[in-house]
Amino acid sequence: MSRGTIWLMASLLVVTATAVRSAETPQTPQALSQQPTNFDGPRRFSHLYSATWEEIPIPQEALQNFIWATSITDDGTIAGKQGDALVLWHPDAQVWERVPRVLAPAAVFISPDGSSIIATDDTQSILSWNRTDGWQTLAGSTVALSGAYNVSRNFQFAVGNGANQGEASQGWVWAIDGGVQQMLPNPEWSTSVVATAVSDDGNVVVGAAVRAPPPGESYPEYLAVRWVSGGLPTQLRAADGSEIPAAVACNADCSMVFGSNGWFLKNNGDFGFLFWSLGGIPDAYPDPYGPYATYSIYDVSSDGSMVAGLYAQNMYPQNPNSESSVQRPFLWTQATGVVSLRSLGIDDRDWQFIDAMRLSPDGRLLLVAGLRKTWGFWAVVVHLTPNPVRLTGGHSTHAMPTPPRANQGASLRAGSGAVVD
Repeated sequence: MSRGTIWLMASLLVVTATAVRSAETPQTPQALSQQPTNFDGPRRFSHLYSATWEEIPIPQEALQNFIWATSITDDGTIAGKQGDALVLWHPDAQVWERVPRVLAPAAVFISPDGSSIIATDDTQSILSWNRTDGWQTLAGSTVALSGAYNVSRNFQFAVGNGANQGEASQGWVWAIDGGVQQMLPNPEWSTSVVATAVSDDGNVVVGAAVRAPPPGESYPEYLAVRWVSGGLPTQLRAADGSEIPAAVACNADCSMVFGSNGWFLKNNGDFGFLFWSLGGIPDAYPDPYGPYATYSIYDVSSDGSMVAGLYAQNMYPQNPNSESSVQRPFLWTQATGVVSLRSLGIDDRDWQFIDAMRLSPDGRLLLVAGLRKTWGFWAVVVHLTPNPVRLTGGHSTHAMPTPPRANQGASLRAGSGAVVD
């Protein structure tokens, strides 16, 4: 595998996995307009949460110097990149801080308390950073080229994919504080693998194994797999035994696994799609392959109660058969089903392209970032404040817990880095 292929494979995983039609759960293709529609979701969501949002100011630099926000803490500190350097947004001071280092064009990750960073540099090495030690190469690597795809919610383990030059890519899991990079075995039918999420104890890893395109097809298949204790991978399947596409996220102990096109799988064997119970989003695009191609999961909260992702929004809802769509954010809880941010009052009319969605570990903040229609890069933070009320209806009563916030005093506040004007 050549240098640069590692991070490219990981960064394209969510996008390409949704195009793998043959790996989706076999269902009779139906237009989304024929599926149940969740018209009541926004009301249900508003009973549980107050949703407000703020735009994070981003200097409108030349393309090579734009700020790409990728990760957020419980107190709203944001980690991202400007060009090839790390940048940090400090919500109290309302400034971006630049921390020089030549990094790969891949996401950076910040710990829940804001004290540490995990990143991939331009040599395809995994780095850690904090104010005391600065940049350090993670000790214990076992292959020459690596790319970090995700970190555990407690920031104890990192996962990604890697290889030596000319070899097939393998998934790996790595204890951040002094561990050895553990390579995960590939399925015998797979050409390469990326690990996409890991439990807080590092014992369970999920991801995607790549299989060559079937005869007559152009796209490879990204299929969901799971490793336990570093053993041989198990291919995850739907309740009817059919193959399912890439696993992209899990809760803190990975007892709930979520897939790229809206599927979930619990340890007890329960399998389904997020929109099954309460229906889909009213203005979602009626994908010709059925609703499974409409939703893409990006992140999940530590307890698994909140899921964030993108759905294909019909640009012309008055024409249910329109073939024009644009990606828009959604949130999901068990009590509300899938709801769009726009239905909660979040103004997304100037959003052209969305390339990052990340929940804070406690699920109270959602970072969304991308490119404007009118030119320029943007980022917003959606504040999700639990309401001290119960949602009552004809069939259920649901009260959201109010978890304590992580220590806010340890965040990466004004330090030695340069401030971005």
